[in-house]
Amino acid sequence: MSDAEAADPTDHGADAAGSDRVSGGDDAAGSPDRADLLAVYASAQLVESDAEVGAIGFDPDDAGRPLGDGREVSGWSMFTGEESDEELTDAELVRLPSLRWVLSRDPAVAFVTSGHDGTRGYWTRAGDRGDGLPSWERIVP
Repeated sequence: MSDAEAADPTDHGADAAGSDRVSGGDDAAGSPDRADLLAVYASAQLVESDAEVGAIGFDPDDAGRPLGDGREVSGWSMFTGEESDEELTDAELVRLPSLRWVLSRDPAVAFVTSGHDGTRGYWTRAGDRGDGLPSWERIVP
């Protein structure tokens, strides 16, 4: 079994860890919480490698669109930041992991997603804040 199969981003179960109520696990009634039901557009390179998230986008026009499998689009897009033009434009190279999966894979993403105000934006990982945690630079669209 490959690493990509072992960390299956299409598995929306309660096994993935999260950092807050949006990604904190099943509720008392046993239903999945919001992070399980929100899909993130992600590059195949990110999902199928050990790379960390290097670039994040948010498009409020995409947020809330149903996918037909009980999930909806979160509005978030995640990339390594090293994708080629082809990887960014080929729909066959887009994956739809849950927000929970992304947060469990790279908890630093929560610095951007947690408390986001819902406006369109783009962020790049900008290095270390000095305390061992990454900083994110917002790029105004």
